[in-house]
Amino acid sequence: MNLRDTYHRLGADARDYADADLALRVLRRRRTARAVTGAAAAALLVAGGFGLHQNLTRSAETITAVPAVSTSAGYPVLPSSGPVGRGAVVYAPCRSSCPTLLTLEDGRTYGLGARTVHPQGNITLSPDGRWLGLPTPDGYELRDLLGGTAHRVPVPGDGRADSAYSPWAWSADSRRLILGYHASGDVHAYTDVRLDDGRTEPLTPPEGYEPVGVLPSGELVLLALGQDGDGARERVRLRVGGTARTLSATGSGVLSDADHGLSVQVSGERIFVLEYTGDSVAVLRFDPRGTLVERTPLPDGQYALGPTRDGYAVVQPPADQRGRLRLLTTDGHVLRDLPGEAEPAIPGLARH
Repeated sequence: MNLRDTYHRLGADARDYADADLALRVLRRRRTARAVTGAAAAALLVAGGFGLHQNLTRSAETITAVPAVSTSAGYPVLPSSGPVGRGAVVYAPCRSSCPTLLTLEDGRTYGLGARTVHPQGNITLSPDGRWLGLPTPDGYELRDLLGGTAHRVPVPGDGRADSAYSPWAWSADSRRLILGYHASGDVHAYTDVRLDDGRTEPLTPPEGYEPVGVLPSGELVLLALGQDGDGARERVRLRVGGTARTLSATGSGVLSDADHGLSVQVSGERIFVLEYTGDSVAVLRFDPRGTLVERTPLPDGQYALGPTRDGYAVVQPPADQRGRLRLLTTDGHVLRDLPGEAEPAIPGLARH
């Protein structure tokens, strides 16, 4: 397994656990059943026509202050209340002993804790940088960085010590977030959070599907399950706005095989899938009809991260330990340089 696949496998497992160290232990003893890259610089849901069960609606607890998290990294702690500014990136300079940091668009940086779960996992920023999502011991918290409130989503009544929420997909307008609830890595429930008022609704996709995004119309993009395994797959089955779609690899490439997990990311009306050909990777962009719009091969040394508002972000690790990780788009536009082996979460990045 090469560096690119190791990078994605670790990220995929870590986001499924409340304890990132547990994820790494599990990774050593089993293969990822469904490896999907971090994802979606956005996209989310509204049940349109699939008979999603959204009864038992309740509101998330709305709070006016978020408790400060101590950090010893020399960075100021994110204030517990009040506006601070729009988020640009969340990252950890290294995998194990480094703190998790939030950098705002104006360059100011705050510490989020010394042992926070890796940013690629359960931490998220909304596509517009306004909302910061963080796992808490008793659920999940969404902090308004431009205002003074936050929404808290409690764990279900049967919450377990090895369970956690993961951000599953954002709506492109940053008004909705799907959370997936995991127990020992297996997701068994989804929650639709409305950021305007903190209201939550249980989301139950049709049997055999999971949500991976939402179109601007509000219709769901659903991924058919059971498409993983060691066999090479050249196609992926989706339901887009209630219509079955099949996305296909190009040429001799595959969308997943024994060494590469399936990656589907949605941002507005853009659907991104990674294609693997030998040791090379390309980003495929499809429209909601399943038509291939663009194929962008990634140069050696660049690794897929997720969609941005206008393109697709990749990371370029430093050539040596003294270098800085570079966050840029596939057209070469540099978004930001980060210290060391930064684990970045860009606005809109979620589980899919």
